[in-house]
Formats: sequence, structure tokens, C-alpha cells
Amino acid sequence: MKRVWVLDRSEAAAGDLVDALPPLAYSVDVWSDADEFLRALNEERPDLVVLEHGIETVPAVDVLRAIKGAERRLPVVVVAERTSSQGAIESMREGAYDYLPRETLPGALEDAARRALSSGGGMIRTIGSPGPGDLTALGALVGKTPEMIEIHKLIGQVATTDAPVLVQGEPGTGRELFARAIHYNSQRRENPFVAVNCASIDEGALEAELFGSGGEAGAVGTSRVEHADTGTIFLDEIDAAGPSIQGRILSVLSNGSFDRPRGRAKVRADVRVVAATSASLVRLMKTGRFRVDLFYRLKVVSIFIPPLRERRPDIEFLAGHFLERAAREMQRDVEGMSPSVVDLLTSHTWPGNVRELEQTIQRAVALNRTGVLAPEDFEILREGGESWEGAGPPADLAASVRAEFARLADTGDPDVDDTIVSEVEHLLSVEALEHAGGNQVQAAKLLGISRNTLRKRLGRGR
Repeated sequence: MKRVWVLDRSEAAAGDLVDALPPLAYSVDVWSDADEFLRALNEERPDLVVLEHGIETVPAVDVLRAIKGAERRLPVVVVAERTSSQGAIESMREGAYDYLPRETLPGALEDAARRALSSGGGMIRTIGSPGPGDLTALGALVGKTPEMIEIHKLIGQVATTDAPVLVQGEPGTGRELFARAIHYNSQRRENPFVAVNCASIDEGALEAELFGSGGEAGAVGTSRVEHADTGTIFLDEIDAAGPSIQGRILSVLSNGSFDRPRGRAKVRADVRVVAATSASLVRLMKTGRFRVDLFYRLKVVSIFIPPLRERRPDIEFLAGHFLERAAREMQRDVEGMSPSVVDLLTSHTWPGNVRELEQTIQRAVALNRTGVLAPEDFEILREGGESWEGAGPPADLAASVRAEFARLADTGDPDVDDTIVSEVEHLLSVEALEHAGGNQVQAAKLLGISRNTLRKRLGRGR
């Protein structure tokens, strides 16, 4: 019979943990004193440890480190009363077999115990223990939905390796913050983290920016890849990289080196690569715009960040996090939000995802006069910011189209439809360019068109 040791705040608190472990399958011993537990661990060996994350005498992370330091391949399942991104990442980084919300008992624990014991156990750690990463500023990581907890666990696991990671998610979901969390919880955390948005730089300039050149500008240490040496380079919107750049990224991943553009010297590069995209790389591979071999090199570990509209239970939690931080940074005495605000926030579809939510909360905190956020602090949402979902065009746009149609019909224009479509496309291009801060590459990407098409549309204005 397998021996399971349970460490919780008290024997009474451990009741639901014990109940989740069938007595006919396991022999269960309960501990409430972490020091006694660790002393006993030096003399005996259970097959599995179930550890409550919130024990008070010794932090759960320290218990995990002590078990690992004893050089025992002993699986540990961490159960948390109050789940958190920090707790999940730290637990998995320090070698836990799994991290479970207490609310998922008994089924999740019984399943985790069965898997841990049938797999031969063992801690997941593959390299030495890094120091903890500071995640207090990484707001996009906050979340308690099952999807987010799984992502937190995956970050903790992958941070202990040098495996390439592909982060996929819509704009505004915080892709760079997830990349930073991986870096700051890895062995490379004391070394550089270099972020490059591939869509914000023209193709030729991007290649020189990443890899230098054969001339003076390409001297050792001037390229972004070289700046990231011994650290991590984050390549956002990797789909915007052209064939030549893709080839050099593949060389870095395969050989730890690259050929400098227009140069002869091969440059060594000890970097971890984390890439991100909001596009479908599979679709781009089918059309020949993204290398198949690079895709599979990048996708050793893949993290998909769900859009905020698909994890509505996290909205109130995130809003509270951003409110607390904004009030502190702005030195505003804002203590919370009314129930009607919570309803307003959770009913919004957040096309800009976590970034939009954070900026909305910041604006509300800055304008608030009562100390409690109320619906009047969110006029931008109350006035209807959700027409993007297909509820029909804004009234002023519809009115403008009708007026333009009447004007062109009166002049006898034979191509009324083409003229109106052309002017609407021009308006879309202007607005996209303004949204992208004047960057034509990013504006074209937002519209799903080529840069040349964007330029043509911009030149159509009256």
C-alpha cells in the first residue's frame, strides 16, 4: 500500500485532503508541524506528499526546497486555499508535481495522486534552483480561472529549462509579461531580458537591429541578440519577421550562433528565445510565409493566453488588482468599487483585453471623487464601446454613408458603391495608422493588409 504524508495547518484542516485519498489505496499520515515533518522525512520515506500551500510555520516553498535538497525523488502535490499566480509558479518552479486549488477537491487530488504514483514520482526540477522572480508588477498574470492556473503552473515548469517557448494570444493579453515571468523565474534571471517587437520595425532595419551588419554598426555587442547573451530575447509578433530573419533565428535555436548580415564572421549567441504572435503560424506556414522548421523549433513549449472575454471570472479579480496598484501609484484614496461597477466590467467584452481593462481602471481612479468607484467613473463603457461585436455600425458612420450616397447619386456618379467603399477604406487606414502611432507596418497588420495596400488606401483621401 502506498504511503502518503499530508502536511496541513492542523489535523482538522487536513480532513478534506485525507478524504480525497481512498483509504483502501493509501496509508495516510497527517502532520501539522513542518519542522517535525522534515525531521521525520530524514528517517522515513513516503511515496507521496500532499502539502497545503498556506501552512504558517514554514512556507510551502521552503518545504519543497528541503525535500529537493534531501535528494529524494519524492512527488509533492501542493493544494492552495487561496490560489495565486505567484504561488503556482513558485511551487512548480521548486519541483511540485502539481498545484491544485482546494476547491477542486476531492476529484483533482485523487487524480493527481494516482498520476504521480503511477509515473514513478519524482520532482519536475531539471536544473538548480533559481531565485524567485518578482511578479508584483506583472498584472496580466493575475487570474484564478482554471485556464490561468494551468498557465501559471506551466510557467513554473518551463522556467527551469532553457526550452524555447511560443506564446500565443490576442493583442493586449500581456504576452511580454508572460515572457518576463518565464525569464525572472529562470537561471538567467540576473542576465538581460531583451524585448523586440518585430512588427514595429521595417524588415531591413529589423534584421540589422537583431543581428547587426558586416560594417561598423555590426561590431560585437551592438545587436539585440548579442545584448541578450546569457539571458533571454523576446521576439513579439514573430510572424512579421521575413525569410532571412527567420533563417537566422533558426540558426540561433539550432546552433547557438548566427551569420551577421553582409558579414563573414559567425557570432556565438547563448540566448533563450521566447517568441509571441497573435497570428496563426499554421496558416502562414501553409502559404509559405513562415518556415515549418522554425515553427517546430519555437513550439517546444506553447502557451496560449485566452482573451479576457473568455475568462470573465478573472475580470473582477484583475480590476481589484489594478485598482489597488493605481491608487497606490497615483496616491489616491480609492478603496474599492460598487457592485454595479463589477456588473458593468464583467458585462463588457474587452476587445483590448487586459491592457484595456488596466487603462480603464487607471482612468476611473484618476477621476474618482468619492473613494469608491461608481458607474459614473466609467462613462467610456456606459456610452457603448462594444459595437465591434457586430451590433451594427455606429450611428454617425451610417448617417455619413447615407449622406455620401445621396451626394454621389445626385452627381450621377456611375460607381457609387466603389467610391463609398474606397472612402471607408481610407478612413479605416487613417484610424489604424493613428492607433499604431504612425507605424505603417503595425497599421497594415491591424487591418490584415499589406503595407503597399495601406499606402494606396491612404492616398485616396479627398
